[in-house]
Amino acid sequence: MTPIAIHDTSRKELSPPPKAPLKYDYNVIVDEVPGKPDVCPTVDEPFSQRKEDGSYTVLNQPLGMRRKLRVVCVGAGASGINMAYKIQSHMKDVEFVTYDKNSDVGGTWFENRYPGVACDTNSHGYAFTYHLKADWTAIFSPGAEIEEYMRDVVKTYGLSKYIKLNHQVLGATWDAEKAKWHVKVRKGDDPNSEFVDTCDIFINASGLLNHWKMPDIPGLSKFRGKLIHTAAWPEDLDLKGKKVALIGIGSSAIQVLPQIQPLVESCSIYIRSPTWIAPSREGELLSSEQIKRYQDYPEEHLEYCRDLESLANKRFGYITRGSEDQKKLYEAWSNHMQKGLESRPEYYDKLHPTFGVGCRRPTPGPGFLEALTQPNVEAVFSGVDYIDETGLTTNQRDRREFDVIICATGFDVSFKPRFPVIGIDSINLQEQWSKPENTKAYLSMFTNNFPNYITVLGPGSPSAQGSIIVSIERISDYIIKFLNKFQHETIKTFEINKRCLDELNEHMQEQLKLTVWTDNCSSWFKNGNSQGPVIALHPGGRLHFFALLMDPRWEDFNYTYWNKNRYAYWGNGYTLREVE
Repeated sequence: MTPIAIHDTSRKELSPPPKAPLKYDYNVIVDEVPGKPDVCPTVDEPFSQRKEDGSYTVLNQPLGMRRKLRVVCVGAGASGINMAYKIQSHMKDVEFVTYDKNSDVGGTWFENRYPGVACDTNSHGYAFTYHLKADWTAIFSPGAEIEEYMRDVVKTYGLSKYIKLNHQVLGATWDAEKAKWHVKVRKGDDPNSEFVDTCDIFINASGLLNHWKMPDIPGLSKFRGKLIHTAAWPEDLDLKGKKVALIGIGSSAIQVLPQIQPLVESCSIYIRSPTWIAPSREGELLSSEQIKRYQDYPEEHLEYCRDLESLANKRFGYITRGSEDQKKLYEAWSNHMQKGLESRPEYYDKLHPTFGVGCRRPTPGPGFLEALTQPNVEAVFSGVDYIDETGLTTNQRDRREFDVIICATGFDVSFKPRFPVIGIDSINLQEQWSKPENTKAYLSMFTNNFPNYITVLGPGSPSAQGSIIVSIERISDYIIKFLNKFQHETIKTFEINKRCLDELNEHMQEQLKLTVWTDNCSSWFKNGNSQGPVIALHPGGRLHFFALLMDPRWEDFNYTYWNKNRYAYWGNGYTLREVE
């Protein structure tokens, strides 16, 4: 059937459609005038109307009324910034605020300032789809540039009004009677500045890779030299001519070593387990001509960004155990590492993994293998047994003295919130998620015993494939769908059904066995436990995860309603579209 076109001449002959009356005239006889809605687009307390005898009365309001909501969020990194943008762009009658303990936005990119800190995915794909950036200076942009990008997003879309900096969330408690979260916040360092914010929905977007921790090594506090963590790098640290110990072989250590090697007298890097070193790519830095080309031809730049996204979505084949893609990648990366360590073949034998590529999230390592083979660098393939006033000793009784010890030992990746989150029956989420086997979340967002609580990038997220920024956007779009349902259907509480959560986790753990993520490697995907379980990751590809977000399974949740009849939001037969 083809649509009927209405010309301007004939349009004038059409009488305008009748408008629904806006007010009810109680002086008019009901039999003569149909019921008319008392219109208000939002309602504060949408309770049902019932008579004293308990009989039900239809609410005199149209379908589509919005309940006013207050949403409190934690974090002003990529997730918190994006949540502010999405709510501002797609929702009405929502009071939104996100608290961040830091003095500026950016999250992990504000906090991590060690030499060489950079993105591990292509910068042009590490951007929100609504704010692409054509003038990235490098394929893997330095952290400071990404932090500046986050600031620019906030400035461009006027999001600072939603962000409270220097505000640390100390805890959150669920009030079952009022169906509210009470969030305790401290402004600055003054205990007298503490206050409680009350909200309908509490979102934890504080992220995972921001709560750094020192290694649990006996005697660590006795060291009299400089002791630092890569995530708390002092701006005035001078390493020229120093004897340095670098502990760790994660992404931070891989990025730091090439930066400090030319400065130090010597550096011993302590490596407990093997890891993959990704081959360097051509054109790490972008030329001014390339940058100008992307700026002058935005369509070309957009197509490039789409190609990057398409490539990322195809990479799950590399993760599938036994696949041809995985075999080819294993061979190519092995050859790269062997060639890079030709002058130190004994290093290759100990650094080269037997587990699949991707068991640990690979880090682009420009210059790492080259630095590792320099005369002033030595790899020590041993764990550190203890530290004393002037040096450290390995578990093979090898003692050395140092001026500086750099701990590139990562973060607390247990997924436990950094503050108490007290849910139903005074259950603390920190305790519920204290054991890996109990660390479960539905689509990385919801867990049982915590109504109206959402985690961004919680357990089971697509954090191992491609740009996490794209995943954050897709997750926030799902959350917006949820908030809209919550707001329009006057839902009082939502909570994931525990049986659904348990069955989902059972399927995920079995599906994960098809991937190299469950190989015998120590990774943050498993909270550092080489034997697992994998708690951090969704078991499929990114497109698999995104597809599951498209059509929410509302039936997997338990609901309670403000109204005594869950269908009260249907109203009196009118729709808000008719009367607005």
